[in-house]
Amino acid sequence: MNMRRWFSALTLGVMFGVTVGACAKPDRTEKIPEAYHPPQVGDISPVFTVPTLGGDSVRIGGATTQQATLVNVWATWCGPCKAEFPELQTLHTTFGPRGLRVLAISIDTDDDAAVAASAKAMGATFVIGRDPADQVRGQFAAVGIPESFLVSRDGHLLWRHSGAIPPGDMAVRAAISDALGSAAATP
Repeated sequence: MNMRRWFSALTLGVMFGVTVGACAKPDRTEKIPEAYHPPQVGDISPVFTVPTLGGDSVRIGGATTQQATLVNVWATWCGPCKAEFPELQTLHTTFGPRGLRVLAISIDTDDDAAVAASAKAMGATFVIGRDPADQVRGQFAAVGIPESFLVSRDGHLLWRHSGAIPPGDMAVRAAISDALGSAAATP
């Protein structure tokens, strides 16, 4: 075999091997680096602190005793986020007296006044946090908004949902009731 044919055969062989390797089913025993491991239900929640429109801050996650918290990441320009706010308000009204904290974290880069005006226009009486650097979404490995996460009193991730929470959604109500240690409530 001449050198040119040999080189062509070798190149084709390497390309075939790379293509087959890229398409092969990944070895599930291979450990995914933590930096790329999105928190799963049951894992300890990422630990973060966000400032609130009220002028204080809220800490979430870790293994410390805290309120069960429904974390929602949203933006004023997001249509599904706006459509979801009445459901967040219903969850706050229904479960807040039983110990649930609803925390809606805005990723808007606008000033606090614009975010406050939007939240007020949507009737929000729950805590509004601010994360203009969009770090919280990164910690949860979230890809869009709105996205919601239920964190237990002991800091575990109990439930996560991509997209707007549908009105009357029983999955979130059951998860919240479990987090609060009681039977499911109806709005």
